[in-house]
Amino acid sequence: METLRTAVIGTGQMGQHHVRVYSEFPYSELVGISDINSKVADNLAKKYNTRSYSGYREMIEREKPDAVSIAVPTHMHEKIASEILKDTSVLVEKPISDTEEGAISIINAAKKSGNTLMVGQIERFNPVIQYFRSWVSSHGFRYLGFNIVRIGLPNPRAGISSGVITDLGIHDIDIVRYLTQDEVLNVDARAMSFFETTKYEDHAQIWLKMRNSSASIVTNWTSPVKVREMYVTLDSAFVKIDYLTQSMELYVKNGSERDNRLVGFPKKEINLKYQEPLRLEIEEFLGSVREGREPMVTGEDALESLKIALKAERIARGEI
Repeated sequence: METLRTAVIGTGQMGQHHVRVYSEFPYSELVGISDINSKVADNLAKKYNTRSYSGYREMIEREKPDAVSIAVPTHMHEKIASEILKDTSVLVEKPISDTEEGAISIINAAKKSGNTLMVGQIERFNPVIQYFRSWVSSHGFRYLGFNIVRIGLPNPRAGISSGVITDLGIHDIDIVRYLTQDEVLNVDARAMSFFETTKYEDHAQIWLKMRNSSASIVTNWTSPVKVREMYVTLDSAFVKIDYLTQSMELYVKNGSERDNRLVGFPKKEINLKYQEPLRLEIEEFLGSVREGREPMVTGEDALESLKIALKAERIARGEI
């Protein structure tokens, strides 16, 4: 199996996980990591037996990687990804950019070079989402409604380069689009800021209307507990999904007759064997690079989720 030379730009909270996974992957040779904080990069390089660089350009020129993860603050995505895509394939963390124009610039850079561009919408790779999507398809159920909660304490960079809608809410915007494969026709949102240390929103509620279903998303980084749950109403079933435990509760109507009255329906619990979504995401990225195929999350796909998130932000701020 062909080994790919891999590298990571940005070694913050998420970037450090990328470094770890690349170092463990069977057909990945981690050839370098880059961060402006040379102390952090040096310590990681020693831990994972690779080389550190304070400048990403020097790393790309010297190491010539086949695949690079970019895990820098969102406002830096356009500049770095557009530049790196000239030389190699890129997995850029979500959101693809902080503006539509930036996302288009990245997409065009990938098209021009022919290198692979994938965006890290990590929840698509959560085993419970893959299981649920397959289960719905095999039963022929129709999606009616989503109620999603994604709350918790802020990560160290929360609010530094984006608000909670584009940082956290975009996960669930993307999942609703991915599951329904339906166009979002209407968007509404409300948001508030609680922390004086950030100029961005800390708490938000987002509403989406598709052709055949709707979604309500609550997201914040102000809560003392971490919750990642989705409640899905189908035409003859109700499902509770826990992203963190990778488990599901299924309530399904017995018999063939369609009926939305689910009181008293038997409950079935599904507990999957834990798999790290990031490892599955990076496996997909490296597979798409090796095989020269389109990855699961393309730049164009990520742009559509970004457009919805940015529209929700503008609505919440009273700009439109």
